[in-house]
Amino acid sequence: MRTPWSILALLWSAGQASAALPADIKAGDIVQVQLAQLHPTQAAIGYRQLDYKQHRYEAEPKKLFDDYCESMGQKGVDKFDSKSRLSQPSSFSCKAPVGSEPGPMKTAVIAPDNVLYLTDGHHTFSNFADIAGLNTPVQVRITDDFRSLKTMSAFWQKMETAHLVWLDTPAGKIKPDALPKELGRQHMQNDEYRSLVYFVRDIGFEKEQNPPPFLEFYWGKWLETQLPLKNFDLNNRNGYAKALETIAEKMTSVPKDTVIAHSDSGPLTADRLGARKKVNEKKLEKLVSDNGKLTWAFAQ
Repeated sequence: MRTPWSILALLWSAGQASAALPADIKAGDIVQVQLAQLHPTQAAIGYRQLDYKQHRYEAEPKKLFDDYCESMGQKGVDKFDSKSRLSQPSSFSCKAPVGSEPGPMKTAVIAPDNVLYLTDGHHTFSNFADIAGLNTPVQVRITDDFRSLKTMSAFWQKMETAHLVWLDTPAGKIKPDALPKELGRQHMQNDEYRSLVYFVRDIGFEKEQNPPPFLEFYWGKWLETQLPLKNFDLNNRNGYAKALETIAEKMTSVPKDTVIAHSDSGPLTADRLGARKKVNEKKLEKLVSDNGKLTWAFAQ
């Protein structure tokens, strides 16, 4: 469902132009760019996950600015008012300088064509794009500079080897040149399983400090073989809650040595992907409660 903010974002982003990258940018730097300058390294995101955040932001603007400031490594929002806009960072202030807490910052790499490819934060930045437009300035941490590679083909081979790109989509695997060029709901596909996995985090599985890349996508692909979506009505809160309960039970009941996915580094078992021993019933109840994430995700 498109929110008023996502419609506003279309107006903001119309006619936006991407600024040039700083000439001396290098790995390890934190650099300010427009969202339009960040090319996705995955083709799909979970729309229902975006719904949850956007509805929360509409009701609790402080959370929007908190999330923005945290994503810039600035701890959280300090001051904002009704006139504050993400597209104008000078209209609000954060608690600390950029990069003070780099952990929550989103990451990108530089390709041989001098383009930045986002490697973490597709959902967060897609929400910012939908709300404030693709001309919104953000700070990203550059993890790798691949400009020394001779071709884009070599770049994509390196990206796959390093597990920095996800080429699977709900419609099947794609080639790198089929990846979307921009972030946001209107540019990226919807992956229902990706949203479902997001909502059962800490209920059916836990994300360790150094999880395998694309952990949620691996769970989603496995669930696709186990639980067809046609078995659930995902268009209403009750049907969605039933799907989440079923998924959490499936994750926790599967033997921990079950291979959920295969990667270049070897098989990924349920245990490696963080499967819990039993469903966290307390957090499940909170999730589906009147003020839980699921209620926000289905807000009108």
